[in-house]
Amino acid sequence: MTDNDSNKPSDIDDLKASEKKTENDNEENPEWDGSEAEYVSDDDAEEYEIPETGIRLSYVLTQEEMFRCLYHSDIIKTKGARAVLQSIILGIAAVLFFVVFFTSKSQYSSFNLFFGIISLVMIAVIWIFPRLYLKSMAKTLADGNTIEAEIYPTHIDIGREDGQWSIELDGTSKAEEFDNIIMIFTEKDRAFAIPERVMEPDVINEIRAILLSGTEPR
Repeated sequence: MTDNDSNKPSDIDDLKASEKKTENDNEENPEWDGSEAEYVSDDDAEEYEIPETGIRLSYVLTQEEMFRCLYHSDIIKTKGARAVLQSIILGIAAVLFFVVFFTSKSQYSSFNLFFGIISLVMIAVIWIFPRLYLKSMAKTLADGNTIEAEIYPTHIDIGREDGQWSIELDGTSKAEEFDNIIMIFTEKDRAFAIPERVMEPDVINEIRAILLSGTEPR
């Protein structure tokens, strides 16, 4: 028997011991080799976002501010240039009716007087009665309740708890500036108004930039 033959059983035993140790190491520290793997989506996973910094405001709209907001809403259809044009037409009609009434000896001239008066009444309806109606609404709506709003770069949170609602500043809403008030009209027929008087001088430009950049002009 040679020296090499005497060493064979020992080598075989060492080899088996080494393989067994390797198997034990793999069981204790398994490594994924990528086989039989696929990407899956976790429907219950939370969406992690970087917290946004917002500006919190708390204010009360005055009766006059509420009236201005109502006037610039779509409650009154006949206003501005349309109201002026209709008033001019009705005024001309009234003058013509009165001229015919005072110059005509016809037995039907009283109709001219009637239509002349109706024309003047219609002018009053265009200018006076809508304002009276809006002032009455403004008095009711300006009830002294505090409006709380948090303005973020991407949205506005308005109100608290169950009454809270939001406006997304993604270009889907429209904004209008008038009488030192910024008013935003949403697609869901809701509106939000903020007077410039409630904005601190240090942040007024920042708030205006956020509101106007996230909306479309009305």
